Amino acid sequence: MSILENEDRERIRDANPIEQVVGKYVDLVQKGRVFKGLCPFHDDSNPSMDVDPDRGTFKCWACNEGGDVFAFIQKRYNLDFLEAMEHLAQEAGIEFRRRPVDPEVAAQRDKDLEMLEWVTEWFIRQLESPSGKDARENLKKRGFRQDMIRKFRIGFAPPGFDSLTNTLKKARDPEAAMKQACELGLLKEGREGTYYDAFRDRIIFPIIRPAKGQARETGEVIAFGGRHLGSGVEKPGLTPAKYINSPETRVYSKGKVLYGYHQGLDQIRRGRSLVLSEGYTDVIMAHQYGFGNTVAVLGTALTEEGVQLISRKVDRVDLLFDGDVAGKKAASKCCELFLGTEVEVRVVILESGVDPCDLLSSEGGKEAYESFLAAGISSLEFLIRDILEQHEFEPGVSSMRTVSRVRKELSRRVLEPLSDMGQIPLEEAVRRISVETRWSEASIHQDFLADRDQRIARRRPEGRGSAGRVGPGNFDGGPVPMVEDSSPETEVILGDYGPGSSYVGEPGVEKPADASPGSPEAAHDPEYEHIMIKMVLRDESYYRPLFRIHPPERWRAPLHRELALLVLSQRGVPDPEEVSSSGLKSLILDILSFISVEDEMIPDPDERNLLVPQYMAEILVTELERKRHQLVLKGEARDQIQSINDQIQTLTSSKFLFDNPSQVDEIINRFELESLGSTSTQKSEEQERTIHE
Repeated sequence: MSILENEDRERIRDANPIEQVVGKYVDLVQKGRVFKGLCPFHDDSNPSMDVDPDRGTFKCWACNEGGDVFAFIQKRYNLDFLEAMEHLAQEAGIEFRRRPVDPEVAAQRDKDLEMLEWVTEWFIRQLESPSGKDARENLKKRGFRQDMIRKFRIGFAPPGFDSLTNTLKKARDPEAAMKQACELGLLKEGREGTYYDAFRDRIIFPIIRPAKGQARETGEVIAFGGRHLGSGVEKPGLTPAKYINSPETRVYSKGKVLYGYHQGLDQIRRGRSLVLSEGYTDVIMAHQYGFGNTVAVLGTALTEEGVQLISRKVDRVDLLFDGDVAGKKAASKCCELFLGTEVEVRVVILESGVDPCDLLSSEGGKEAYESFLAAGISSLEFLIRDILEQHEFEPGVSSMRTVSRVRKELSRRVLEPLSDMGQIPLEEAVRRISVETRWSEASIHQDFLADRDQRIARRRPEGRGSAGRVGPGNFDGGPVPMVEDSSPETEVILGDYGPGSSYVGEPGVEKPADASPGSPEAAHDPEYEHIMIKMVLRDESYYRPLFRIHPPERWRAPLHRELALLVLSQRGVPDPEEVSSSGLKSLILDILSFISVEDEMIPDPDERNLLVPQYMAEILVTELERKRHQLVLKGEARDQIQSINDQIQTLTSSKFLFDNPSQVDEIINRFELESLGSTSTQKSEEQERTIHE
């Protein structure tokens, strides 16, 4: 047997960007941060496949095919995983050799599996023996058929501390056998090197994973779970745990295995779906009644590792939980873990006190079980309702304090994870929240953006721009110092002035009383004018699109306005020595001095060159969001709103950068942003004529 080490897999993945690999088979068109194209895995006439370079995944929203670059090649050529790895390695010119497993590791693994298989058979014999009578009666009473008991290889661990221990003492090398059994969680070590049974008076549920070769049909037993039968008392006053499970060992990691997956493998593969239940007996009974795609998590709760495991295997998951507080809490946690994945998740909450195993075995139980599954709601709907219930939210009745808490929690737990998947899932979540809360979609979206920006600001290192990037003027030693606003948790950095922020102005210039934060006039506060002039002095090639969005005739500070109009008339930044006005000359020299100070704090010239294009992108995002808000309020132009969303995604992508100012002009023209910054269409046209003269 051979394996490929993890670092080789990642090296091959990095050498094969998914957009390039898929692009060899599909014509892709970039839409925002993703690429779109016709899905090659079904008859697709309308581009329904997204390729996301940042996530390294593809997803068809019509046929539900998806995965990483290896999954695409597997599906395209009907290969197994290692064959797909070899194909991509060859495409990238990477030498690929399957590395042999360490012989000692392989030998120890085989020994462990051999012992676990032997102990499984021993447990089965104990169930069939006279000592297993109570266990057999218990299984029969609960309605388990013999074929299911055999399929899941159920056994029994007799009462007492030495049943298995005494059996292992008869092995060829008793000490080695008991030590190995202890390492596998079958025995426990007592005093002075003695051992005793870990599983006592318990119905045993072997944990089995799929296998190849001779073990293909039976699978490989890698651990055990045990339910206490209560037929004997070990110590007076001591109540053993109802369930115990094997610890993690050399061959068992609970986060990488699903109970019942091996037994339901064929059905799960055919339907690309599974039902996630809570216990061993629930899974077994579900299989008995035809629901062979039912599995259970091994451990106390589903983990991110478990979600990744499931996401690679299926496209749909039904979460089946009890209706008590603990069940709803577990369901809510699972929904959050799956949120942002490409798996369709539905939540089925049983009535409080209803046990799936007992329900199925009751008269008409199968039909009732099917009804529960059919009545499941989407994970998005469940999570939103659960958050509202936790805060006892009532539309139009709850206090502003409750409303504020609910808004923030919905943004953090629902909208933010979905925003990474693109605009369509985010819009669906906004619509669903609007239905449940009766808030407008526009206000929900605006609150989300504000909350997200605030969280980003709190995480910013000092002197850095948004998302850790260097932004214009965002430096401690720059011309305008950072100040704190009224909230001790939020810092306001030069260039990040917005609703609720403190004004940071240049010396001697007061903030106008009529410029309310967030209004169009706020964009022309002296602080913003100061930054725009500084950007023009850094790179004058951007003055034209910048002044198209923010016409200088509307600027408030006289010197700022005069200098901007001078730049327009001269089609560039004038030489300070040729400026007749002493005030303008002094302003230019002061700003150039500020720029020099900033440059000392950014030694990398390439990083300095990014400042103006990044600032231009931030301005465009602000104007596009304003345009989108206007369209949302009108309740029309859905296609245009989608185009704006795609453009915002492109501008905010970490890989995006303007190559030249003409690209800015194209965006301004396409979305008619110039009219947003002008007082009238006539002024906009006059400005355009002035620029083109």
